[in-house]
Amino acid sequence: MWAGIGKTAALTGLLALCATARAAENVDLYDYPRLHVPHTILRVQLMKAVREGNITNMEAICRKGLALMPGDATWQYNLACALAYRAKPDAALDALEIAVKAGFRNAKAIEEDGDLKRISSNVRFKAIVQEARDTADLPVPGVPRPQTARLTQGTRLVLTRPNLSWDFDRGLYVANFRFLRGASESPEARAANYNGPAKELLAVWLADGTAAGNAGDLYINRDRDHSRVKLEDFPLLSELRFEGAAKRKDVDKAIPNTLYPGAAVVGNASLGVSTTNALISLVRAAMQDAAAMLSLQQCYLENQFWAFPALKDFDPSAGLDRLNGVTPCALMSVGVSGSDRYYVRSALAAAAALRPDTKKSVLERNLFGPLMQYLFRRTQRGVVTEDDYLSPKAHPAAFSRATLDPERIVMLAHGLAPETVPPAVLPLSAFVPILQTDLEREFDFRFSPHPANAEGVAFTWRVVHGDAKRVTITPGEGGDVHFSVDCRSLTNRIDVACFAKTAASGWGAPSFVSFYPLAAPSAR
Repeated sequence: MWAGIGKTAALTGLLALCATARAAENVDLYDYPRLHVPHTILRVQLMKAVREGNITNMEAICRKGLALMPGDATWQYNLACALAYRAKPDAALDALEIAVKAGFRNAKAIEEDGDLKRISSNVRFKAIVQEARDTADLPVPGVPRPQTARLTQGTRLVLTRPNLSWDFDRGLYVANFRFLRGASESPEARAANYNGPAKELLAVWLADGTAAGNAGDLYINRDRDHSRVKLEDFPLLSELRFEGAAKRKDVDKAIPNTLYPGAAVVGNASLGVSTTNALISLVRAAMQDAAAMLSLQQCYLENQFWAFPALKDFDPSAGLDRLNGVTPCALMSVGVSGSDRYYVRSALAAAAALRPDTKKSVLERNLFGPLMQYLFRRTQRGVVTEDDYLSPKAHPAAFSRATLDPERIVMLAHGLAPETVPPAVLPLSAFVPILQTDLEREFDFRFSPHPANAEGVAFTWRVVHGDAKRVTITPGEGGDVHFSVDCRSLTNRIDVACFAKTAASGWGAPSFVSFYPLAAPSAR
């Protein structure tokens, strides 16, 4: 649905904005990732012009929007509003008619839009509104009709344009699909066919029905099978892939860009980003790209767990840590291509080990990503007590296979009840640059639980990397906290973790505030 944003009662409908949309007739759906940033910039500029009442700029910005996205119904409708304000009734009606033909067919919204008040008494306006009403349920020429992909559990399916929409607010695709049960396997067959980590434990739980298994879970590979896992090892695990047209525009690679409503998603991309000097990890690249980091964060909060190799950005054996900070939105594995697979397989095992009622509750609260992060951190070899979990040993910037304990992971997952699953913490990541000329800096943060309706939440903060003596932490009420940071000659990055728990749970997956030096290499 299209919603209006404006500065006054007289400017309530300009800048129509759609939560999700199909590609316009002249814009390919797989161009939207490339178009999203310039589209967003124009959108912000239009909002500013609306607030200022600058109708000349409104028209100019709308025309730029149409030049960027020809045939787009949103920009076409905005142009009609702008032209109406400029007292160009014929041009405004022409633009509105084109917008309706292009897919803007909310007749009620058009009728009630104050931005179109100057042309609303025109006979032609009434005819256009009627056309919108009459064609509301008809397909738009050149635009595929939405279709729900049917994915039989335990199989692979290729998504095509009709199965996808683009969410303009979040800058992500949304997959339109539903699971079909197909020929379901018996508990005994699932137990016998399971070939993932902690096989002996999972076989017992799958056979007696106390483990949910991987039915309804999705595996997503975004490195074109360079480092993939075998679906066959995880009975009833499913996979969704992009069609060839999407691959030709690299929509299927690297940082995740798609939401899969209703599914627990485990994915990986064993790739790097080439720069003029080196091949850097996808996570390091995302830390330097606000849009990419936002995509990771949104996927994390929509039941997705992702693993990527650290490459040479984090190598304890060589004393290397080139990261701007730490994030819970993706797990980095120490090593190169293929090192991420161990964590993907262990995450799929953990997802299978969850009890059915616990898994259902986790998905309903969008806690699958945070739960996986919690499980990997809480079961690191050497992490036994609660104090251990709040210490640096549980929260490396990248995880070494030597500390991976799949048996402990699945046992912890299987033992969770819905009420003992811990909450996550927002904001997820903050990267704060520190100049060597800085002396001392003060920062105030407000943390909140995810999900927002979690009750009886307590917070705590710990320095998990860097010199703890440089940071004074002063908690306030709830999730409020004040950081005082000694920045003098800072050469080593400082990462502060925030944890939350309820009365029934332990401390959950952390969020991080990272203070990193600009003029010197990030340190351990």
